[in-house]
Amino acid sequence: MSGNMDDSDDLPGPKSDLAIERGESYDHAEHGQVKVTGIWKGVEQVDKARHTNEKNVFIVRYSAEINGEQVDELTDTLDEFLQAIS
Repeated sequence: MSGNMDDSDDLPGPKSDLAIERGESYDHAEHGQVKVTGIWKGVEQVDKARHTNEKNVFIVRYSAEINGEQVDELTDTLDEFLQAIS
């Protein structure tokens, strides 16, 4: 009985294995084709945070063309970015 339940719980698993690489382009749900310009881990000082209890948060910085203009300073947490490209 629990075997099937465990299988269904694992369905989102492959998304978590997706590697995001600096310099690569991805199809973003909100911004279309985006290019990852930086990835960094952790932040020492912030003004506001949604998940203050999370450690080792990865931040993805990416660029996209929005309304015909190149925007280079878009950022998401890794989880947000993975959701947007899946």
